[in-house]
Amino acid sequence: MSKTLEEESINQLDPRLRKQIEGARKNLTKNPSIVITVCTNILDRHPGCLEVRRLLRQAQMRSSGGKASSMSKLFGKVTSAPFAQKAKKGLENDPESVMSQAERNITDNPNLPLGHRLLGQAAEKLHLFETAVFAYETLIEVDDTEEHRLMLGNALVLAKRSKEAIVLCDKILSSNPANEAAQELVRRASVAQSMEQGKWEEEGGFRDKLADEKTATELEQSNRMVNDEDTVEKLVRKNQELLRTEPDNLTLYREIINGYRSIGNFAQALEYTVAARKTPAGASDPTLERLEIDLNISMKRAEIEVLEEQLESDSNNEQLKAQVEELQAQEHKFRLENAKRIVDKYPNDYGARFELGILLYEEGDFDKAMSEFQKATRNPKVRVKAILMLGRSMAAKGIYDMAVVQFEEAKKEIPGMDDTKKEVIYELARAHEENGDLDKAIAEYKIIYSNDIGYRDVSEKINAFYTQKNA
Repeated sequence: MSKTLEEESINQLDPRLRKQIEGARKNLTKNPSIVITVCTNILDRHPGCLEVRRLLRQAQMRSSGGKASSMSKLFGKVTSAPFAQKAKKGLENDPESVMSQAERNITDNPNLPLGHRLLGQAAEKLHLFETAVFAYETLIEVDDTEEHRLMLGNALVLAKRSKEAIVLCDKILSSNPANEAAQELVRRASVAQSMEQGKWEEEGGFRDKLADEKTATELEQSNRMVNDEDTVEKLVRKNQELLRTEPDNLTLYREIINGYRSIGNFAQALEYTVAARKTPAGASDPTLERLEIDLNISMKRAEIEVLEEQLESDSNNEQLKAQVEELQAQEHKFRLENAKRIVDKYPNDYGARFELGILLYEEGDFDKAMSEFQKATRNPKVRVKAILMLGRSMAAKGIYDMAVVQFEEAKKEIPGMDDTKKEVIYELARAHEENGDLDKAIAEYKIIYSNDIGYRDVSEKINAFYTQKNA
């Protein structure tokens, strides 16, 4: 039986720790690094204290102040972290340690998805289900994909919040009715909701209500996000046996693919994806086509991660550095070629055009990138990001007056004040500054300063302005 923990409130902690937390709260705005130190130390000893983890996350976000590159901030797809492979192994043997490692990864860059994902998986292992929900909610803020929404849905079921899981799945299915994983999660959430409403667990136990232990085990497992390799491989083998009698069943293919993908066996997942695309239904399924591309990218990234881990302990190895750079170049080339192919095949897929624009921007081909970003503004889901990137492309070309127009447009389209709007306003201020209009630049910096004094170098810019003004 693996170790499990219980979630605890701040009130359950030692009074001395509560006093430290109260002091940390007072430093959140002015000195978030102190908050990070205090909360990290407490969570190492009390990983189940979700209130402290929420405070830590606020401090991490404030401390980063958008310092991540624009690509990682908006589209945190990067998963190459030195500890990634070790952490995956540690999920089974030492999930508490993985949680600590994940938080340190998040502190380094809260805008990347890897730390949040590993935190959620480790929390599930320890039965800290509300913590897992929190981790996946933040993961979606950083990298909103269907896969990550499904992870949140599973955690919600485990946290006995099945109704919320059903609502989440309904949103996924409204935009992608063919998502079989979401359909299956709705079924599991509905079963769990019935159990919660019927109070089965209070009336003699869950297992006592079922006909036999095998049925109980299967249903319990189906209501969990399966992460350990042994269980996944058993489920995969079961689906492989079924596939022999139903060779064209896409649902079985997807279950096998998702199983292999969840344990990082991208080669096997790719093999079954290629086979699925050869079935009558799979041949015309664009989601499988894109999945094949994604799995190829995942394989390349996994290879890069291994070399990066070696480079971490041998930082002067020029041969390793050259290998990493070569693989990164190959990955970028593969992504770019396939992005162009997808856009050629589906010219009205404006989300795909946005992704192509990002790759062109990374290459420094700003004119072609701008063309894709302009078309991508027709997709409401990426419109603001596309306008922001359009402005960045113009700024990169030195046409700051035109960049200002784009940043102003993006600013208007974001209600309230969130991290994305701060980033837009910051870019607007920089464009004014580069264009020689310091007064307008300072006016924009002041907007950020009034909402978040710790954002990037805004405080320094405001202080320098008033120092010069009062000299």
